[in-house]
Amino acid sequence: MQTSENILSTQWKTRAKSRHTVTGIRTWHVNLNPGAMPTLGFAKGDMPGQTTPKNVHVDWRGPFASQAGALIVEITTDKGLKGYGLGGGGLAGAMIIEKHLQHFVLGHDPLDVENIWEHLYHVTSIYGRRGLVIYALSGIELALVDLCGKILDAPVYSLFTDTPLLQIPAYATGADVGYYAENGFTACKIPLKNGLAEGEDGFTQNLEMIHTARDAIGPDVELMTDIYLRWDVDYTLRFAEVTSDVNLKWIEEPIPLDDYAGMAQLVQEIDSTWIVSGEHEFTRYGFRELLRWKAADMIQPDVSWAGGWTECLRIAREAAELSIPTWLHQAGTSWGLHLTACLPMTCMAETFGPSRNGVENELYRRLRPSPRDGFFTLNDAPGFGVEVDEALLEAYTVDRL
Repeated sequence: MQTSENILSTQWKTRAKSRHTVTGIRTWHVNLNPGAMPTLGFAKGDMPGQTTPKNVHVDWRGPFASQAGALIVEITTDKGLKGYGLGGGGLAGAMIIEKHLQHFVLGHDPLDVENIWEHLYHVTSIYGRRGLVIYALSGIELALVDLCGKILDAPVYSLFTDTPLLQIPAYATGADVGYYAENGFTACKIPLKNGLAEGEDGFTQNLEMIHTARDAIGPDVELMTDIYLRWDVDYTLRFAEVTSDVNLKWIEEPIPLDDYAGMAQLVQEIDSTWIVSGEHEFTRYGFRELLRWKAADMIQPDVSWAGGWTECLRIAREAAELSIPTWLHQAGTSWGLHLTACLPMTCMAETFGPSRNGVENELYRRLRPSPRDGFFTLNDAPGFGVEVDEALLEAYTVDRL
């Protein structure tokens, strides 16, 4: 029995004017935003060897951070066509691809992307299923999907839907929410970095920050907050209660990742705002667990981390069957925008900034389109519309195998 993905592959092969075979895979470990993180080290928290409270999250801006650990994957076919994907895991992800995954991609037809994904997932399942392996697999899959669009001379979104959303509203993530609102964003997300380790003073500062943000953007701009795993259930319940007048749209990733029961409790007990998660969840299997627990009012898979384009579309469709919306994490990449255009439930696309100081580098800007007047606009360029030259990739390479 053919799956819908097999049917798509068959249709694509019928449409293709020529057939391609993968002949090469290369990777670049790049730091997409070195100006914003001048050193690869701890951005907050104690250094190694010092005592930290149990289960307190510490930010690590080293090789596995989302910006500093970005992995560009280039896949070349026998006819010279190149596809590009964005994954993660830095040099470790690159080694997984070079030493293992590439051997199950070379020699295959890029249009068989779904079958390739399934094979890669299962041959790595004894040491993968989450984390680094899926970061690397995501980059490969996105490059293959890019090739599918280029082989068929069509934008990726058109391969999966006849009714894409080509004007996508954007929301801005960062601390300077007043500036974002001035620049036309109708929704902003502010990170709150104080957690259990900062005690009552930190809780008070969080309240001050969220009220200051609301005052800066006014009552008509939506406001969200990202906690990045620093709280527990009691802290989150208390915060939601005392900020009910702020009209928060959501609280993102408030507690440790594997505490599905705790997240389910928050979803059940908090009515004033969404409790959302999924930025650090992986594949349909991880998201099915999140959904089984009813542990999120909305989910946030990252197309570059959670398994790639087709996997995230499957995740979003399964969530929509349960009336759970999907708002992709960092959707404002070329890859994420094409997926957002195909999602079954309406949402906005996340972007970072804009920055007053222009810290973003040229590669960052090339991979992350800028919204205008609060909207991203998709064009009809083949594939994901991503074209980067080798010199630019080399210029921002952090290290190499």
